[in-house]
Amino acid sequence: MAQDNFSPSPMELRTTLRKDVAEVLRQAIIDGSLPSGAELNQAQIAEKLGISRGPVREALGQLEQEGLIRNVPYKGVYVTELTDKTIEELYSIRSVLEIFALTRGMERFKSENLEHMRQIVDEMRKMAQAQDSEQLVNLDLQFHQYIVENADHELLMHLWKLLEIGVRRCLHQRHQIYRSLDEVIGSHPALVEAIIDNNEELAGQILHDHIIEAGEQVVTYLRSQQAVEAV
Repeated sequence: MAQDNFSPSPMELRTTLRKDVAEVLRQAIIDGSLPSGAELNQAQIAEKLGISRGPVREALGQLEQEGLIRNVPYKGVYVTELTDKTIEELYSIRSVLEIFALTRGMERFKSENLEHMRQIVDEMRKMAQAQDSEQLVNLDLQFHQYIVENADHELLMHLWKLLEIGVRRCLHQRHQIYRSLDEVIGSHPALVEAIIDNNEELAGQILHDHIIEAGEQVVTYLRSQQAVEAV
C-alpha cells in the first residue's frame, strides 16, 4: 500500500487556514502528490499543516463525499484508486450531463458566447505550445463548464462541479499520454463550429465521442502504468 508522501511547501504551511485544508489535500490528490492508495494520517497532516486535528477531520469528510478518499473501518483512510470501472462511470455520466446541457442551451448560444469559446480554444493552443499542462487542464475544463453554464440549470451545474473534481484528476493522467500537448485540442474546434452551424445532432455526437474517448485514453494509460509496475 502506498504511503502518505504529502509534503506542503513552506508557503502552504504559512497560509493554510482551516477552510483551506480540504483544498490543499484535494490538489495533492489531483496532481498525484498523494497517489492512489496513499494512506492519510490525521495526526501527521495536522502536524505538517500546523493545525489541530479537527479541521483535518472535517476536510477528510468532505473529500470522502467527493469520492477522493475512502474510510476503511479499523484500518485507515486512503486515497481512492482510479480503476477502469470508476473512470467509465465518471466519463459516461459526464457525457450525459454535458450533452443535456448542450441540448438545453443550444438556442442560448449567441455570437459573443461562441467567440468566447473560440478564445478558450486559442488559449489552449498557446498553452499547449508553451507546454503548460496545468493551465491546459484549467482551460479544457473551463471550455466544458461554459457549455454547462449556458444551460442555465443550477442543479445540473452542481452535479457537474461534483464530477469536475474526478475529471480534473483524470486529466492530469490523460495529458501524460500525448506525444504533444497539441493533441489535447482535439475536437474542441469542430464542436464550436457545429454549434455555430446550429447542428445539434452533430455537436452532440462530437461532444459524446470527445468525452468517451478521453475516458478510454485514461484507462489505457493507467493500464500501461500498471503493466510497467508489475514487471
